[in-house]
Amino acid sequence: FQAEDGIRDRSPSRGLGVEPVFAPGPLLRLGKQGKLGKIGDLVTAIAGRGSPRIVAVHGSATSPRAAMAALLADEDLGRPFPKAVIAEAEDVARQADDVDPGRVDLTGQLVITIDPEGAKDHDDAIAVARDGDAIRLWVHIADVSRFVRPEGAIDKEASRRGNSVYVPGMVDPMLPQVLSNDVCSLRPGADRKVVTAELLIGPDGEVRSAHFQRSTIHSRRRLTYPQVDRFFGGVSLGDAELDADIQVAREVAGWLRARRMGRGALEITTGEAAFRWDDDRLLGVEIEHQTESHQLVEDCMIAANEAVARFLLAKGVPTIYRFHDDPSETAIILLYDRMAALGVAMAPLPDGPLTPEQCAQAARDAGAAITAHVARHGGARGLPVLVLRSLRQAYYSVEESSHSGLASSAYLHFTSPIRRYPDLVAHRALLDALGLDGQADNALGCALAAEQSSLTERQAVNVERRADRVCLAFLVRDVIAEDHDQEFDGEVTGVGEAGLFVAFGPDLVYDGYLPARAIPGDWWTQDPLGVLLEGDESGRRIGIGDAIRVRVDDVQPLRGRVELVPAGTVAKPSGAPGPRGRDTGAGG
Repeated sequence: FQAEDGIRDRSPSRGLGVEPVFAPGPLLRLGKQGKLGKIGDLVTAIAGRGSPRIVAVHGSATSPRAAMAALLADEDLGRPFPKAVIAEAEDVARQADDVDPGRVDLTGQLVITIDPEGAKDHDDAIAVARDGDAIRLWVHIADVSRFVRPEGAIDKEASRRGNSVYVPGMVDPMLPQVLSNDVCSLRPGADRKVVTAELLIGPDGEVRSAHFQRSTIHSRRRLTYPQVDRFFGGVSLGDAELDADIQVAREVAGWLRARRMGRGALEITTGEAAFRWDDDRLLGVEIEHQTESHQLVEDCMIAANEAVARFLLAKGVPTIYRFHDDPSETAIILLYDRMAALGVAMAPLPDGPLTPEQCAQAARDAGAAITAHVARHGGARGLPVLVLRSLRQAYYSVEESSHSGLASSAYLHFTSPIRRYPDLVAHRALLDALGLDGQADNALGCALAAEQSSLTERQAVNVERRADRVCLAFLVRDVIAEDHDQEFDGEVTGVGEAGLFVAFGPDLVYDGYLPARAIPGDWWTQDPLGVLLEGDESGRRIGIGDAIRVRVDDVQPLRGRVELVPAGTVAKPSGAPGPRGRDTGAGG
């Protein structure tokens, strides 16, 4: 069967049908099975033998929430868990309060959880204490392996899914909600089973010792990133003991970060779109940048991931590592040529063939040069991406354990087993090596899981990016509804053969495409490096990072498309018709 997500459509000559919205395809006429939903709904239809039939109705095509559900369905995601999985999850959930032999009671410890606002699955927590000139850091991670047994129904489904997929306003979880949002989630006010990495860290950021165990914790209070950032700005959390521990955590995170940067880790600053909802209404969006509170959590989690990786390497236990290779010489040379074309000042590359270590260092130098350039000249949305595109893609591996971007010789994912299957594999390997659980995956099982998780991760990244574009387009449609002629400040973030990709609007939060044919006064062609449009007659150049003022010409929300024209030109009338007389988003 072939699944097609589309909009119900009716006309006297064609009868009732569905029209694809996320991919090219013909209008499909419905038979007697086409009675679900109503005209204008987003639906999933199955096209096989006989007439297509509707199997799911997601809601109105004007609803961003319905669009997200349809987009997940278009990627064969968002399906309910099989009954056997739900039954097993409900059964193991009843074991949440069981006393496990050998589990260490740390419920008296002051546990710190810091999460995004609105998060429901809480994988991780930390605790800290001074120990002489060092700081003892406990990283507590949800003990998912206690509830997900190998080869059980939950495990097989989690392995197939590979990871949770997050789109604006909803999630397609790896685990059933009774586990992901409740039993395994480190919620405040409840005892929770965890796997703990206890690290003793010196002022130089060196991990002097690492100890691992199964524990029980009790989080007293959940903190959010904005709350912690306000505390760093001088606003008390209203709890003197918590205030003091956050300061200690801040100190040890600084030690860890300084050591990582000192050994050559890559640091590129980018932001992510954070959408605001009111039930089914999409209210707005802002670019969420990594703040000190984000860095605090990240530094602690990286330290735990490295400690587990080093331990498992030493023990020779099969597991899944997170491998990130050094960039290629070809990619680095292209990056430096592009930066030179855009006027980013930096030292030249060494003469002769570049070693892998020199390529990694060149990427770090490029990141630093772009950060300095952005501070002086702007270009924060487009220029850092050049460095990211020069890097190789990280993936899961059973053979390679190093991570170039973190300058780490041993790295894996351990800290998010609620939402990533490789983390669950790492938990099983660790507990097996400690003699606490004999359920570790063998080498072949790890290899198969690594390959599957790499595939599902790439799919998740793709659908999450598509979802962001769709939601941003819905918001642009709303912004220009009352004033289609308003103009926006923008920045060029990419250059194609036929036009410019532009971030625009408040804080450059929206994305659109400006066709070269719409830029008056010249004939524009892409330069050989793919970072500039050049005017054939004027010699004028428009490149990544350049400021530009635009207005919106056309919006097709379901396709995530926003077409722009330069400010001062005439735009299409608001509500200009799309295919078949309306904005269906068909095809494309």
